[in-house]
Amino acid sequence: LRKLSSGEFYLSILIDKPNEYRSQTNGIIGIDLGIKDFIVTSNGESFDNLHHKKNKTNKLKRLQRELSRKQNRSNNRNKARLKLAKAYNKIGNQKEYYLHQVTNKLINENQIICLEDLNVKGMMKNHKLADSIQEMNFGEFRRILEYKAKWYNRQIVFVDRFFPSSKICNHCGYIYKPLKLSERQWTCPNCNSIIERDYNAACNIKDEGLRI
Repeated sequence: LRKLSSGEFYLSILIDKPNEYRSQTNGIIGIDLGIKDFIVTSNGESFDNLHHKKNKTNKLKRLQRELSRKQNRSNNRNKARLKLAKAYNKIGNQKEYYLHQVTNKLINENQIICLEDLNVKGMMKNHKLADSIQEMNFGEFRRILEYKAKWYNRQIVFVDRFFPSSKICNHCGYIYKPLKLSERQWTCPNCNSIIERDYNAACNIKDEGLRI
């Protein structure tokens, strides 16, 4: 039993039971984790970045102002602190629920899941991307996906973080070295294919994962 900062209690109950049987599937998928979309798959499916915290920015700022105006150690300050803590707790629950929705779908439909071995801590050092990366919680997504894969006998293949998945044309293999982060679409100089950056990356991650 643990008390949260919001004043609510969190109870953990351990149940010992056999793993739920989940039949194997022939599904193989590559996934590209991104900023614009949370995930784009090699099947052409995308999962939105819902911006749970960003959408509640005004409410959080208002609650923070209310807290700062209250007298220290007063009942009113404690009430304001609890309101703010509950707001953050609700955002955290919404993010976790969404992560479970996404990971359940990936695990249910695929036997092999290929994704990049991202250096999340290193990415957080980029101040322009840090808020978006923290919002999407890539680290927690990977943790949930890995333990569910073990439960249900799925295989996760990690592709090297330096593999140029976005720069390789999935049609002909040409490497477009001058690709910028801002370019969401590009035309292959070798085969003239129009490349959708994230979908192309997901396809290349799947191919590299199968090669590994």
